[in-house]
Amino acid sequence: MTLQDKLDAFKAAFEADQLPFKLAAQDHALMREAIQAQIASGVAERALKVGDAAPGFTLSDSENRPCSSTALLAKGPLVVSFYRGIWCPYCTLDLQALQAALPAIT
Repeated sequence: MTLQDKLDAFKAAFEADQLPFKLAAQDHALMREAIQAQIASGVAERALKVGDAAPGFTLSDSENRPCSSTALLAKGPLVVSFYRGIWCPYCTLDLQALQAALPAIT
């Protein structure tokens, strides 16, 4: 099953209120409003596409040491993933897909 298939299945289960956890009706409404706001913002159209060069950046690693994209790129290609937290099921599905693709990435 592809990542998109898993995301679509999660969304369908969420909308059908078939998840192992239950959200209040107002929480469903907030989620829908947040999704619509993201779509309306046009952020997806402005996002980098596959193969685009990202601007350089420096972030802290897991031990709070600075880590620059320039230094990492000197070692080879770089995969960047934005993970909001364990509470985000979409992020978790994305990390699982990256883990499954790790042999191909490596």
